[in-house]
Amino acid sequence: MPQGASQVLTQEEYLARYPDEDARYVLAASADWNIDAAEAGSSSLLRYVNHSSSPNCYYHVERVRRSPARRVSFYTLRPVRPGEEL
Repeated sequence: MPQGASQVLTQEEYLARYPDEDARYVLAASADWNIDAAEAGSSSLLRYVNHSSSPNCYYHVERVRRSPARRVSFYTLRPVRPGEEL
């Protein structure tokens, strides 16, 4: 798997891998699929983005042109200070 490419799991695959739903580095990108960034060597630094009740960023799932693939893009809601968690 190339650097920065996390593993995409269907909901069924996610529940098989994490039956207690205790995954630390999984983004529920939609109701149907999840992005597993558990492997540090094959994921990006975005694996460290945290869940927050007062978020400063959001993500958007986009279809890759002329492909069934999808990409997740992150955007900030406001200027983010150096050292501030996302």
